[in-house]
Amino acid sequence: MKRKIGTILLGIIIILYVILSNKVSNSKVVFSIPLTIFAVIIIIAAIIWDYMIEYIISKPALKVIYRCVKYGMIAISILLIAIEGIIICYPKKDISNSEYILVLGAGLYNGNLPTVTLRGRLDAAIECLDKNLNNSKIVVSGGQGKDEEIPEAEAMRNYLINSGVPEENILTEDKSANTNENFKYSKAIIENNSGKSIGNVNVKVVTTDFHTFRSRLLAKRNGYLNVTSYSSPTVWYLVPVNYIREGFAVVKSILFD
Repeated sequence: MKRKIGTILLGIIIILYVILSNKVSNSKVVFSIPLTIFAVIIIIAAIIWDYMIEYIISKPALKVIYRCVKYGMIAISILLIAIEGIIICYPKKDISNSEYILVLGAGLYNGNLPTVTLRGRLDAAIECLDKNLNNSKIVVSGGQGKDEEIPEAEAMRNYLINSGVPEENILTEDKSANTNENFKYSKAIIENNSGKSIGNVNVKVVTTDFHTFRSRLLAKRNGYLNVTSYSSPTVWYLVPVNYIREGFAVVKSILFD
């Protein structure tokens, strides 16, 4: 009974977290729908668990399937925990000089303003630029979503200019729709501007801490051989959803990107 009540409470807490994080955030929190579905499933499972197990035990074939699913879920959980460990421990603050600072997009709110996550990345890029002694170029990368009035790159560029970054130091990539495309399309811009192959250019990737490992992985796959990272911290109330989502995103990127 205690386990059932605890599981139901966990599901309710997850649903409340999704509602409150979307309420507090200035944009829709990614992965909200899967988390809500998961919460509803565990609540329903907790309510009917005793009846379900009794029925499964009475059917030998279902018993075998149940065991396979059970051990499969355990294996997946172990894999995700290992991936989360890598994500958390991966180096995030390289302060060495670079020729280009590549800032990855993270959505807009009200159609044309950087989200709190994107503002964190842009502020980190400015901080990183201040620490560079060779006047790095900044590449802002992000296309236009269906609910956005302008490309993310344009909003990012405006934010940097308003923060005092010289306009001539900013390059824009406004076609990408995901992290892999950030690197794919920015590669051509950097190569054209530098006159060098991307493998011979020092590029510092600026993103959010939870995103650092996967961004480095995809950078390497796109030929960025001399790449370092400088990351902004995740807003505290987005830590659970962002890190959980990123674990699945890493698996997806390894298999398909």
